[in-house]
Amino acid sequence: MHWEDIFNNFGFLMRGLAVTFQLAAVSVAGSLIIGTVLGIIRYLRIFPLSLVAAGYIESVRSIPLILFIVFIHFGFLPFILGSESSFFVSSGIALVVFTSAYVAEIVRGGLNSIEKGHLDAAISLGLTRFQRLAYVILPLALGRMMPALVSQFIALIKDTSLASTIGLIELTRSGEIIYERTYHELEVLLFIAFIYFVICFSLSKLGKKLETKPYMVSETKERLYA
Repeated sequence: MHWEDIFNNFGFLMRGLAVTFQLAAVSVAGSLIIGTVLGIIRYLRIFPLSLVAAGYIESVRSIPLILFIVFIHFGFLPFILGSESSFFVSSGIALVVFTSAYVAEIVRGGLNSIEKGHLDAAISLGLTRFQRLAYVILPLALGRMMPALVSQFIALIKDTSLASTIGLIELTRSGEIIYERTYHELEVLLFIAFIYFVICFSLSKLGKKLETKPYMVSETKERLYA
């Protein structure tokens, strides 16, 4: 075993990990915002926006992510901007657009899962459509959406490795550069896999703690039925 390759290039790997974290943070934030808006539009069935949102979601979900990243960097952005953008920008846009389609369906499913009794109670209180959404439906649906959202964002973190296909030096690409120079693939790949495991396992445990927030649900019900 040649673990000295890891120690000698530890700083380089950590810089790649920092890029992975930055790309994941931007992608999570962007996809959560866009996906939530799209999910609400589909739930409320706002014509014709709901048709546009449905077309966007189905189109994006039908394209492999790796092809999407390549297309954004070498096709779409050069056509729009007249020149290639940075690897980070292209990867971030591709991940946000791709993941937001899945987040939208998670949000829509969570909103549709709210029982009719809660909606009838909100209507009897004279709440408008958007008040029902903001004060009743979204708070109740949040706990139900949390497991799926956490799983989706864990998948997103792993998907950041696909940015290496266009040249972004994130964690996976950092490892590739090292073993292409040292020819010791096993040790480097095991170390990278371990880092991804620690990150994703930790987020999975955190997600299990966040997926049940009884105080949020009970507080909403108290306001609703008071």
